[in-house]
Amino acid sequence: MIKVSFRNILFYIFLKYFVFYIFLMIRNGDYTLINLNRSKNFDNWFYYLWMFLSLPVIVSILFSAVIFYSFKIKSSLVFGLVICSIFIAEYFLYTYLASQADLMNGFYNAIISLIIYLLFFFKKIALKFNHVTDK
Repeated sequence: MIKVSFRNILFYIFLKYFVFYIFLMIRNGDYTLINLNRSKNFDNWFYYLWMFLSLPVIVSILFSAVIFYSFKIKSSLVFGLVICSIFIAEYFLYTYLASQADLMNGFYNAIISLIIYLLFFFKKIALKFNHVTDK
């Protein structure tokens, strides 16, 4: 079981964006962002880092503390509402900042986020919801 810590939450956020970017490259058939052998100067490297890291950094700043403290919530209903709110807020944030032309990209991001979130924190989530059925 993965312990819920800020480090693991940050790793979750960066991993989900890494998987999401790979998904978008395959979906769009556009691999120009990973063609690093053409990068010979600082401007190109800065562009690559900006393209790959800007959204994960913004999401980390906005949501990592909320995700961390959501696991401290006793009520499974409130926990579920907080997590759903995070996914909805991230959908709107992503579509506003990166994909206003194709709203489905935000949906794909949310699905990938949910899958990786469940893979990372399934046992903690299950414990939270099983606690309610024990009463």
